[in-house]
Amino acid sequence: MIDPDEETIWETKLILDEVVFSVERMVNRKRCRIDSFFPTREEADVLKSRYGGGVTEIRPEHWEPSIDPAEARVLRIRDHFIVSETDHLETLEELKQENPGREILSFPPQLAFGTGGHPTTANCLRLLVDASKRQSGSWSVLDLGCGSGILSVAAAKLGAEKAVAVEFDEMALGFAEENGKRHEVADRIDFVHADVLELLKEPPARPYDVIAANLFSDLLLQILPMLDGWLKPDGDLILSGFLTSQAKAVNDQAKSCGFPLETFLRRGKWVAASGRNATKKL
Repeated sequence: MIDPDEETIWETKLILDEVVFSVERMVNRKRCRIDSFFPTREEADVLKSRYGGGVTEIRPEHWEPSIDPAEARVLRIRDHFIVSETDHLETLEELKQENPGREILSFPPQLAFGTGGHPTTANCLRLLVDASKRQSGSWSVLDLGCGSGILSVAAAKLGAEKAVAVEFDEMALGFAEENGKRHEVADRIDFVHADVLELLKEPPARPYDVIAANLFSDLLLQILPMLDGWLKPDGDLILSGFLTSQAKAVNDQAKSCGFPLETFLRRGKWVAASGRNATKKL
């Protein structure tokens, strides 16, 4: 548990140490709780030895969203999506009736990052909608660090013929597959368990029209030089997961690798950006 005025300090520390976490503001309490999930107790104990706190076993098969439908956040993404943190059918039907012409996405809290409520995810969704408007015919998306799968699901809903959702955390990838099925787009998404640094060593036979990478800044800096051959000339690149203090380094690296960033979205201390592949066709 931490005091609210310590939240930024702890977030920065954990991000720099590449720890995946969530912050929960406790109802009727002044303090916040930081949670991080691991597949084994041994891994959790390592984190506890570094930062303190406690370890509690949570069985994934017993996980159920605990948000009251009436209190679930609703996020509006451009003119296309409504993202809800509930999977309550009546609430989702009400949202559909209240928002004709918009796709309703349901991403309740799970043991995977990406309900849409976090600024990095929300801004990735906005930039993905913008990128989709520049696509025509069949187009493809590579989603690096897919978490809950929300970007891949959104891409399929936006008309992408194929999305490849890459995630190193097997538990998160399982939730991503479930979310793809629940939104009836799993047939257009390939769910891949992989380390992005290993995956990107060999370019694909066909580059992607859009690449989205919602990752830590240190990892973004490492993968940018590896994207040559992965993104089509003039294809769209979406980057997120970095702080305002890290934006210059990410921008400079992207530009030096042939992906000049043009659009920046900021919410609080978080930044997302998009640009195009400046490589010219031969």
